[in-house]
Amino acid sequence: MPEKIRAVGLRKNGAFQVAGETPASTLETTDFLKSWTLRKAIHNRERGACFYCLRRTPGNVKCLDHVVPRVRFGRNSYRNLVSCCIECNTRKNDRAARDFLRTLYRQGRLTPAELDARLRALKDLAAGKLRPV
Repeated sequence: MPEKIRAVGLRKNGAFQVAGETPASTLETTDFLKSWTLRKAIHNRERGACFYCLRRTPGNVKCLDHVVPRVRFGRNSYRNLVSCCIECNTRKNDRAARDFLRTLYRQGRLTPAELDARLRALKDLAAGKLRPV
């Protein structure tokens, strides 16, 4: 019986919940910097590429960045965290992500199509459409 298996539990609505799985209602309030598993979920969402410059990012130069910086009261939710390379994280500093993306475009590191795609991704991220895997 599923209720006898330790890794699976029953929710109130009768659906099964695997241990470690975050229900949708608490996903919004989850601090994604709390554990390695949650941080890895953000990295997996970006599929190994820097959110800003779109370069492939090896594990040793990969980090998480706040879209809305902590100094501007950005939270640690999945809507405010992106996986990026250390170079972009350092260069972005405490600027807004939109401004930094436009800087990358002016420097020729993003094409117009890539800039549009990144700005759309920021909008989707804020709307909660880019959930972690």
